[in-house]
Amino acid sequence: MILTNRELFLLIICTVFYIILFIMVIQSNRHKIQLLQSRLDNIHAMQKMAVIEKREHSVTDIFAAPVYLRIKQYLNEGKSMRDSDWHELAELVDTVYGGFSEKLYSLYNMSDQDYNVSLLIKVRIAPKDIATLTAHSKESVASTRSRLYQKVFGKKGSTKDWDDFVLSI
Repeated sequence: MILTNRELFLLIICTVFYIILFIMVIQSNRHKIQLLQSRLDNIHAMQKMAVIEKREHSVTDIFAAPVYLRIKQYLNEGKSMRDSDWHELAELVDTVYGGFSEKLYSLYNMSDQDYNVSLLIKVRIAPKDIATLTAHSKESVASTRSRLYQKVFGKKGSTKDWDDFVLSI
């Protein structure tokens, strides 16, 4: 079978195109792997620091804090939290857990919903109550938790996997 010049030219163009595409896919995958490895290294460092770190404040300080008591009141009344409550809770958690917010945001650029769910997990609020406080459905909160695990770790995980991670940092 003899190829014409035009067919030969098209064959060469297609071959070059596929080689370039193959190289781009490999480089993209390498970049994703490096990004995930960096995140995992960050996570391991955070978890080691959480174990080593001595806290100035006790975790029980959270449960006696005015914002936590308001959260419990909101739950009794079936209300969601206000912006000022979110800011106060974030400051409290950062004080007790040494830069919790910074650690989370260093792993993934979270939306307000993602961050608020993680904050409430950190102060041990039950998922059904998180739904009430964030004015979202239980399904939305569950989806947020499993999606965050997948975004940070690059693999599927359960809602409990995200909760365990948040509690560990």
